[in-house]
Amino acid sequence: MSATRAPGDPRRLHPDEVPALTRRLETGFATAGPAVASLLNQHLLDALDQGEHERFVLWPGDDPVAVLYAAANSSAIPAGHPSAARALAGPLERSGWRVLIGDAPLTQALVDTVPAPLFRRGPRVREQRFMVLRNPRRRVVAGLRPAGLADLEAVTEFACRLHEEDLMGPPISRSGRGAVRVRMMEATSRSAVWVVERGGKPVAKVDLSLCSRRRGAQVAGVYVLPEWRGHGIAAAAVGEIGAHLLEQGFPGVTLHVRSDNAAAIRAYERAGFTDEAALVLALR
Repeated sequence: MSATRAPGDPRRLHPDEVPALTRRLETGFATAGPAVASLLNQHLLDALDQGEHERFVLWPGDDPVAVLYAAANSSAIPAGHPSAARALAGPLERSGWRVLIGDAPLTQALVDTVPAPLFRRGPRVREQRFMVLRNPRRRVVAGLRPAGLADLEAVTEFACRLHEEDLMGPPISRSGRGAVRVRMMEATSRSAVWVVERGGKPVAKVDLSLCSRRRGAQVAGVYVLPEWRGHGIAAAAVGEIGAHLLEQGFPGVTLHVRSDNAAAIRAYERAGFTDEAALVLALR
């Protein structure tokens, strides 16, 4: 005999409910409000577009005020009201998440609610600033071009360095580097990676964690070699790429950055991005 679900229990999203959830995410499900909701929730909306409804959990069942999406790459994204934290903590833990990121009130409430781990450290938690390209500022960027397979070793090295510099975890091991290489090869094959070269060699990279003509693009993986920092490369490259995406009809371009990374925030502001909301990122 199957167990009876209490009215307040979280439940999986039914395919017939996808249009209703899509509208909620597009028009204000996020605590930041409808002005930025569709962009703040662009990864969730893209997952729904891709038919991943089975990865969504709603709470409560009758009139949901929050949702949790557990992606295949061990990341989880919540959205909605922080009152859902206690109900969603169980599904979150069962997802086996390693990266949790979402609008600050609900995500922080989830971090505070999930059980303390046994025999290991709790998650590392930090604030991110969610930024949207509102006023694109194009500048000619010498050496900016789409990455090719010949750049694979360079962009893999940049991604590994960024992982450490951005406090995402310890240095990547040799076995882990192989996984990064595969990820960068896939992104390069989708034309979602750019490099800036000097003297015929890449000195910086920019890639996209999302590239949806319906939901927009999200800039990620911005890295400049230390000896080339301070020359405005990041601001110019991100601004040029973002402006190009908007011209191509993408509905928005976003990124998120550590709130204590003042230099990066200034660079993105010079590129035309504005700070729209606080996110919380938890890593374990």
